[in-house]
Amino acid sequence: MPKTERIELIYGNPERIGYERVGENHSKMPLSEEEAVEKFKEFLKAQGKPVDELTEEQIGFAKIMFSQRPFIEGAWMTKHDGTYYLQYAGPGTEYNVYGDGVYESDSPLGPFRLAKNNPYSYKPGGFLRGAGHGSTMEDRYGNWWHTATMQISKNHDMERRVGIWRAGFDKDGVLFCNQQFGDWPMAVEQAKEDPWAEPEWYLLSYQKAMTASSSEEGREPSFATDENIQTWWRAAGNQPGEWISMDLGEVKDVRAVQINFADDKIDAPLPGERQGERYIDPSQHKTRWLLEASADGTNYFVLEDKSNAETNLPHDFVVKEEGVQIRYLKLTVFEVPYSQNPCVSGLRVFGLGNGEKPTEPQYQAERVGTMDMRITIEPQADAVGYNVLWGFAPDKLYHSCMTFTAEQNIGALVEGETVYVRVDAFNENGITEGTKVIKL
Repeated sequence: MPKTERIELIYGNPERIGYERVGENHSKMPLSEEEAVEKFKEFLKAQGKPVDELTEEQIGFAKIMFSQRPFIEGAWMTKHDGTYYLQYAGPGTEYNVYGDGVYESDSPLGPFRLAKNNPYSYKPGGFLRGAGHGSTMEDRYGNWWHTATMQISKNHDMERRVGIWRAGFDKDGVLFCNQQFGDWPMAVEQAKEDPWAEPEWYLLSYQKAMTASSSEEGREPSFATDENIQTWWRAAGNQPGEWISMDLGEVKDVRAVQINFADDKIDAPLPGERQGERYIDPSQHKTRWLLEASADGTNYFVLEDKSNAETNLPHDFVVKEEGVQIRYLKLTVFEVPYSQNPCVSGLRVFGLGNGEKPTEPQYQAERVGTMDMRITIEPQADAVGYNVLWGFAPDKLYHSCMTFTAEQNIGALVEGETVYVRVDAFNENGITEGTKVIKL
């Protein structure tokens, strides 16, 4: 039984908290109640429904669902050294900027103050984006971790996966989550670890040359190496033996391969009885494939054989810690759930390149309005991509956004709060930190 009356602790405030704004990259400001109702009327007109006299219930629905205001949800509380950290998700699952903010208090019932390090969990760039509606926990070795949901949102707004990252509290009690290179492989030991350790292996597969047995228009094999889980290669048929192949350009020291299958145009009957809001499919599906590799394009050997697998792993991972000398990879698919055409959103290869780290990046940062900033990077021929880092102090650049372009807009700032910005460059051989930190 409840011990007290309900107590309201925090509220959404997208007018001054940039990371609470909805839309791709926080592109939409909240609407007034009148604007929300008009938008709802436009929606009804498009559906061919009458809009002359709305009921009170419809007006109330419109003011909430069409307001372009965030969904403040997914609360999680962590107590550490006497401080209560109230974490919450916003602005919505279907956006690349779905993340977790945090408030702090000396009491679990408040009053709560907005933490300086916000948004606490935030991953707007890279292969798999979004990092909201999460939980923070400590393992038996004293390492902190944060789990949260990641956006796909192609077949349905709520289509997503789950990510996990190193987290912790710094010497000043600031709660942080390290999502730099957050969808790259990381080693985990049964011991106390450095939460800011850099990746040991680097992305080798970005925009590499691809071929396939067949493909549909708009689903060519190049989409398997564009570092975007929302695009994919789709074979033209669904018979066993469709394949996709990669040329790394030269022989590389390959340490891991991640195979990300996608769902597309699944035609399947609803399974069994409806359970609450969902249908649960209890049947055993299988994902079966063969991964072969070659140094010369002629003599292939098996890197991993799952042609007889009894499991369904849509995001499988092959690890070769000692390294394998490879230039060519070929993935042959024999079976995927529901007999759909094979779809691969990411054939991602990690390891060690043959060259040098990129040169130090040159960049500019400017504040655009009260809650946005624009980062402009001088393109580098020796860089694959960049990590934009920012935070509320020069030594607390806890937020990051991976980008493969020379310009990146970030709309996650809090009105009136100073931020510090740095840009790092990375390629197949390592990471080069920027030495310039810009104050905005």
